[in-house]
Amino acid sequence: MTMTPETDDIATTTAGERKAARVSDRRIVALIILVALISLIPVLSVRFPPITDYANHYVRLWLLAGGIERPMMSQFYQIDWNVAWTNIAIDLLAFLLGKIATMDFIAPFVLGLALLLPPIGVTLLNRKLFGGFHWWQLLCFALAWNAVLLFGFLSFSISLGLALVFAYLDECLKHRGLAVVLALRAICAAILLTAHPFGLLFYTALLAALAFGPSAAPLRQSGTFAAATGRVMLAIIPVFLPLVIFLLFGPSLPGQADTSLLDSMHWDNPSAIRSLKVLLIYFRTYDARIDMIYLALFIVLVRETIRYRTMTVHWGLVLVAIVTGILSMFMPTSVLSTGGMDVRLPCMMTLAAAAGLRPQVKGRLSSLALPLVLILVVSRTVYIEYVWLQRNADIAAVERALQHVEPGSAVLPAHAQTAPEDLMNMPVGRIVGSMFPSYIHYPALVSFERDAFMPYLFTAAGKQPLRVREPWQEIAVPEGIPIPTDMLNEPAPDYAPYMADWKSRFDYVLVLNADMASPNHPMPAIDTVHLVADEGFASLYRIEHPSQ
Repeated sequence: MTMTPETDDIATTTAGERKAARVSDRRIVALIILVALISLIPVLSVRFPPITDYANHYVRLWLLAGGIERPMMSQFYQIDWNVAWTNIAIDLLAFLLGKIATMDFIAPFVLGLALLLPPIGVTLLNRKLFGGFHWWQLLCFALAWNAVLLFGFLSFSISLGLALVFAYLDECLKHRGLAVVLALRAICAAILLTAHPFGLLFYTALLAALAFGPSAAPLRQSGTFAAATGRVMLAIIPVFLPLVIFLLFGPSLPGQADTSLLDSMHWDNPSAIRSLKVLLIYFRTYDARIDMIYLALFIVLVRETIRYRTMTVHWGLVLVAIVTGILSMFMPTSVLSTGGMDVRLPCMMTLAAAAGLRPQVKGRLSSLALPLVLILVVSRTVYIEYVWLQRNADIAAVERALQHVEPGSAVLPAHAQTAPEDLMNMPVGRIVGSMFPSYIHYPALVSFERDAFMPYLFTAAGKQPLRVREPWQEIAVPEGIPIPTDMLNEPAPDYAPYMADWKSRFDYVLVLNADMASPNHPMPAIDTVHLVADEGFASLYRIEHPSQ
């Protein structure tokens, strides 16, 4: 069959477009790999970054990787996998990798997974749904740096990335038949439940979104809506199998055994401003002023592409983003002794929206989109690297102060309160997302570096496979924060029962944020407590005992 000139022109054009698309795909893939590698620079250059929970996680992972074999550590702690079956993604990685690698590899590997898996998952799912690689996927790597990662919610972040990757696999294999797909979903659900329960929730929402489909027609037609509802129910049924098994045979849930789910819920200063802060949590890092620049660019881009009708939408995923965003406004701050509950759904909202949108730019901007996006994403990493290098000074101060601690000692963590008028002058990186100090778990390093004990290493039953041995359990809590210095002479608060008779139970007091202490909240003068080291950010005090 011979082609007419018109047909030949169309065929030639189509072939040319396909070749151009392949070249564009290769270029964007190369840039994605480049951006991913650049994003790892802070991870590889700073051992203990200003990530709120990180130092505590690091020490627990070190124990699971073999540190428990050190004599003092084996007296303090015991590994017990029977107390935790969920929320243990990083624990399992450390335990398995500890047989062949040291923490010099394990720690950055785990942090790198938490950093890169979510944007990689967005990239894969977006490519599958809309076809081809695109500069939007590269832009989504700017979301890798977010307050939830910087809070240290590593297993949670890894589970979100896995949920997106598993949703991508589901789309790739759905033509293999119902039996294969249902089995795959059950296996993925079991992995996610082990990694983190919110990862399983996100995976369930993604499956529902994909089953709903890319069209908004089910929202307008009752018959189509009924069919979409049936598809959604069939899609999510397999994910409940591992959940039922866990609830029937797994260990106890986190929190106090005598406290119900409803009674354990707590809302921390609910307000419209706090709700807005929480809703935007995935765009926040260390400085709200800088974060708002990146957020504004995202908003302008989405608004303008919608305005000019160049935005392609997967309505199933956008609906998930809308629903999770609305529900997040009503989430409690803590449930079952687990904090940060209200920041989980906004992460799902942002990632679902990122995967379910494909903006296009036309005209001269189309040629500038890729280099502008590259500059934007790299600048985000450069800023994080700057902050982490600045806060290395705080870690160095803690390490210098801890040189005076003898192995086997018990160290009481405390922190100096900063005057409200001085909060804006806090060194960059000491506060994450305008919510949590980044330094509250630095005292955990006393175990890693000095073989000493601190009272709130993460050991919550139901969440961590680690237990405190007797008699150290008497001065330990499953999770906690440093006590304010002006409370050292006050009765023990409910969240720190180890403070009862602390002068006889502990050997040292480690004070953090000492260089920003408010004149109204000084370190109290106590006859038996004497300054040993003043390193600026960190100060160490020795507690004299009658026998000394």
